[in-house]
Amino acid sequence: MSKKKIAVLFGGRSAEHDISVLTAVQAMSALNRAKYDVYPVYIKNGGFYTGDLCSIGAFTPFESRKHAEIFLERGAFYQRKRGKPTLDLVPDAALMCTHGGEGENGVLQGVLEFNRIPYTSADVKNSAVGMDKLLQKQLFSEMLLNVVRYIRVERDDFAADKNKTAAHIEMFLDYPVIVKPAGQGSSIGIRPAADRNELFDCLEAAACFDKNVIVERALVKFTEVNCAAFAHGGEIIVSETEQPLNWRGFLSFDDKYIGSKNGSDKKHAMPAPIGGLNDAVKNAVKRIYAEMGLSGVVRIDFLVDTVENKLYVNEINTIPGSLAFYLFEPLGITFSELLDKIIENALAVAEDNKRNIVEYPSRVLENFAAGTGTKHQKR
Repeated sequence: MSKKKIAVLFGGRSAEHDISVLTAVQAMSALNRAKYDVYPVYIKNGGFYTGDLCSIGAFTPFESRKHAEIFLERGAFYQRKRGKPTLDLVPDAALMCTHGGEGENGVLQGVLEFNRIPYTSADVKNSAVGMDKLLQKQLFSEMLLNVVRYIRVERDDFAADKNKTAAHIEMFLDYPVIVKPAGQGSSIGIRPAADRNELFDCLEAAACFDKNVIVERALVKFTEVNCAAFAHGGEIIVSETEQPLNWRGFLSFDDKYIGSKNGSDKKHAMPAPIGGLNDAVKNAVKRIYAEMGLSGVVRIDFLVDTVENKLYVNEINTIPGSLAFYLFEPLGITFSELLDKIIENALAVAEDNKRNIVEYPSRVLENFAAGTGTKHQKR
């Protein structure tokens, strides 16, 4: 059987660009080369590049002149040689290792769908929802799932009158609060505020990343719990739960990826030490994945209020860091096997979607060309 040609997409215009590179390098190392021809596609400054891009050293720094710039057209990647397009690759599927920005919010997914390339992530609609924390909260509320009480703040309103904005927040929420940009991942721009002065600082920081900012009640005693899922063969496989370990009340970007001098070498506890609520978390993950019609590996983050013993849905991540492979290892699923399964599922989804592409046999244009069409009337 011939090997599948897999384009590994990563990079892009995103605050999570570097994490995307790490995920891609991990994934390319884990892909079974007996099954796949691996074709790295690095997205930088709005362009696509390929070449020897399977190690971190290729990006410290990235030198575009050392790599081939390519472009995507009609489902294939091309290079320009002597001013003419030369076919480089017709991929069987795209392995999505893009985090944040256009690589995760549905823009890149739409480009791939337009080119009819199967891909291993949520579709356009769900990718957009996955990068909008406000939409997520509204959706979870409609599903009768618990979300922490929150207020939306518009950047322009805050800039126009900081005290009025703060007074409005304080009508509904008591301190401490958590402030976060609505459209960022990896805890970028997230900070806690204990009073109005800190609130001002946090709002200014969050507003640098998004025009919409979420201010939500900060739980005093809680446990953060993550759990992931993917679909394969018509079944939703739910991972083990984890509790990320950190030294303070929330995980910053540095806690997740750089480390803290006050932190522990142990990154997480599996399963999360929340007793019987582990089953509630897994059931919620399976329900959200199924009802939203998700694809690829999706990680869903929860907060467990240890005072009220209450479970809150925090957010979904449609392309999580490292594709959350480590959460499936307790199930006996290796990273390589996980990649096999999500690629197989992407191919199955694309095949199923072909049934939705229907050309309606209309004769409207023929009628208008013949002068027999009905003209629009003014109302």
